[in-house]
Amino acid sequence: MKSRSDNSPYKILLADDHMVLRLGLRNLLGREDSILVVGEAANGEELLELIKHKPCDLVILDLSMPGMNGIQVLEKLRVTYPAVRVLIFTMHKEHEFFRHAVRKGVDGYVLKDDNLELILQAIQEIRAGRKYYSAELTAFALTVEDEAALPEKSIALEVLTRREREILTMIASGATSKEIADDLAISHRTVQTHRSNLLEKLGLKNTAALVKFAVSMGLVD
Repeated sequence: MKSRSDNSPYKILLADDHMVLRLGLRNLLGREDSILVVGEAANGEELLELIKHKPCDLVILDLSMPGMNGIQVLEKLRVTYPAVRVLIFTMHKEHEFFRHAVRKGVDGYVLKDDNLELILQAIQEIRAGRKYYSAELTAFALTVEDEAALPEKSIALEVLTRREREILTMIASGATSKEIADDLAISHRTVQTHRSNLLEKLGLKNTAALVKFAVSMGLVD
């Protein structure tokens, strides 16, 4: 962390309901000339109030805190302070917690079981514009990041018509446009139009992405 492209310190806010852990983090980060801890919060509400008066580059955030949880805080930070990076520091290694965090745009995810020094490595990677995940989650991260590029299921259910869902299911099942046209008694051109509409509505680029999305929605096995 000693080498950096500018002389300005990387400003960090800590949010964790355990005071001893915050103290440990502050002591660790305080040894780095390139880092400045500008404030601490014991819960999500306190953090969101603190950040109004303490601008920062990165928030180190616990997932389990009284009141507002870490994912809810992350959502609010992404809307109100999109330039602020967020590093989750948590005891939760379950894939579902990790999946939610990546879905909401987290920049890093470090487990409290890890060596505390890994926080410094995570900060360095995030400051350089990269993501950082604990080694225990790295393999799963590739799948989750791919899923994160897909639209949310709830949004899809709202924007797709009944016919579009029907055609999406058939596409994902491997049916060709001709087979779909024959089964639904519609023209090949109509099927192609539905394909184009599906790609546009879902923000996807090709048939492979449509298939992956349909699987993620549970439309096909």
